[in-house]
Amino acid sequence: MRYLCLIISLLVLPFSFSFAQQKSGALTIYTTSLYGYVQEELYPMIAESLFDVEEAPTVDDFITLAKKIDQQVKDHLKGQETSLDASDISEAVAMRKALLVQLSEAYMERAEELSAEEKSAFFQQYLVQLGILEDLTNLNDDLSRSLMMALHYSLEIPFGMPNTRVEEFILSREEPMRESLKAAMVMNEMVMLSGGYEVSERLVNQFVAEYPESVHLPNMMEDLKDLERLRTGAQVTDFEFKDLTGAMVRLSDYHDKIIYLDLWASWCGPCIQTFKTKTPDFEKKLVGLDDIILMYVSVDEKEESWKNYLDKNPMNGVHLFAGQGFEADIMRYFKVWGIPRYLILGKGNKILQVNAPRPGDEAYEALIAIGEGM
Repeated sequence: MRYLCLIISLLVLPFSFSFAQQKSGALTIYTTSLYGYVQEELYPMIAESLFDVEEAPTVDDFITLAKKIDQQVKDHLKGQETSLDASDISEAVAMRKALLVQLSEAYMERAEELSAEEKSAFFQQYLVQLGILEDLTNLNDDLSRSLMMALHYSLEIPFGMPNTRVEEFILSREEPMRESLKAAMVMNEMVMLSGGYEVSERLVNQFVAEYPESVHLPNMMEDLKDLERLRTGAQVTDFEFKDLTGAMVRLSDYHDKIIYLDLWASWCGPCIQTFKTKTPDFEKKLVGLDDIILMYVSVDEKEESWKNYLDKNPMNGVHLFAGQGFEADIMRYFKVWGIPRYLILGKGNKILQVNAPRPGDEAYEALIAIGEGM
């Protein structure tokens, strides 16, 4: 059951991530059809071949299975491409490749006996034999993120943790794999925003210098342009939210404050865990610092869920409701792909940290330093 849950979470990712982006009507229908096929046809096949067995398949047997799955997906969707334009077809191909990449991660989780060296060797072999990087003209956010998640897993490195081994692995590959994986690394950094706009800009400039004719540059430059509003010092759009009394509150109402912004939802396990273990001490340390505001913005779909949680678990700070989940304007604005997400806005509602530390000593010290510098 643990493995089945893993494959469900892995194969759902490209669809949940993609649905937060704009799609044409035809591509939405295509995506929905693919998602339904994954749930109804692929899950049972994968469970039977990969999880409902005493031992994981060999690498060669699994790659044969993955090729079969890829062909069945193509057959299922055959004919639907006629309703798609060239741009939609490119997105559909990237979607299918992202699914295959995530399937490789499920295999590495199931094949527990593989060493880190064997996993990384498998992942490279898998990319080659499935042709995932061949004729890759649309390395979009979904596929980039899937590639980096699987690569991290193959190297036994927690995804999102600072490290040098991922880049070392990429730089040791031969072309054209090296170029595609390096492009995925840069684009994933723009998705994660772990270093903010400035780090993304530096990485893009380095890639451009190394690969000035790369087919991946259009997507990369488009993503970077979309991040310009998140530069350090950029003024944030004046969002409006509902408070606990039902009144409408604007971000600019707090223009004279340093804002520690916490984006959360009552259904988010890590959010609630942080509230219970980290937030109480964090709030206490900030008592009396009138220039600093803790602002909690809920993206619960239902207002009642937000209010019910706070009724049972009161917290300090300013509590506001955005609703709409990942479709909320503030989530799109800050390109939030997962919660909890923390940001620090300076006075004048200007961006200081677009991916701030979680509640704790590091966040406290950052806020104090900002206050002393103003």
